[in-house]
Amino acid sequence: MALLVSLLLAVALGWLAQRTGLCMVRAVQGIRMWRPGLLLTIVGCGVWFWLASPLFIHFPLGEVLRRHAIGWPFAVGGLLFGLAAAVNHGCSISTLSALARGQWHMLATILGWVLGWWMLYLGAPDISYTRLATIFTPAWWLVLSIVAVSLLAIWRLSPAHRRIYAGVMVFGAVGGLLGVLEPLWSPSQLIRDVTERPLAMDMAVAWPSLGRVLISVAILAGMLVAARAHFRPGEYQGSLGRWMKHLLAGILMGIGASLALGGNDLQLLIALPAGSPGAVVALACMIAGIWIGLAVEERWERRQDRD
Repeated sequence: MALLVSLLLAVALGWLAQRTGLCMVRAVQGIRMWRPGLLLTIVGCGVWFWLASPLFIHFPLGEVLRRHAIGWPFAVGGLLFGLAAAVNHGCSISTLSALARGQWHMLATILGWVLGWWMLYLGAPDISYTRLATIFTPAWWLVLSIVAVSLLAIWRLSPAHRRIYAGVMVFGAVGGLLGVLEPLWSPSQLIRDVTERPLAMDMAVAWPSLGRVLISVAILAGMLVAARAHFRPGEYQGSLGRWMKHLLAGILMGIGASLALGGNDLQLLIALPAGSPGAVVALACMIAGIWIGLAVEERWERRQDRD
């Protein structure tokens, strides 16, 4: 029964991600034009994770709601991830959404993720993280503050934008419920675990469960259903240079996500709601990295136009 509910939630999650155009890069583009609503809503959507808190007694989450002290890997990893996401024109979830719309060059980004994870794993840098005590009940004033800011941002929007931002909030609620049933629901996390498992043959690491595989398939199915009217296979093929650009961006995203202990999806929907100071730093640096990446790209395009 739990797996069936998880699959239904996963389909809804994929559908919402596609229909709302959920993307941190897009949100930062908005704030650069003095439209912060989407970014505030995305950052706040993880608070809806706590709507499922009455279920925590049935699903122990002590090993999932990990909190880490601030450290340089979160800052460096977040900045790398953000810069690369700007080049890629998509973060973790939006990369898969674009792929579901027929943008095949996003396959190069996913391959880059794998190469980035392998490079950091094989390089085996000596990186330590400081674990903090788990918080199972957040401060009520913090939850109410984030909810109030999110609702205010939506209320101030036009009806068209209001629907999109409300969809992002529902995405956070669905992601929270799914996170209780299967904390490692993210397709990017599944890809990482599958591709890193052969490198860890000497470690007692199990292969991902069938349930996790089915959940990732269900998320992609939801994205495909939502994208059927916009599916344009082959339209975004681009040149070899474009594929190489996305490959390089994917490598940096993979390295950055490994250093920060997760990409923006895990940071927003698991680590930030858990109250991890490391997640706050990682997300702040991701936003800064995206901002810098977009600014550099804009300046480069202006120079190309002048030439």
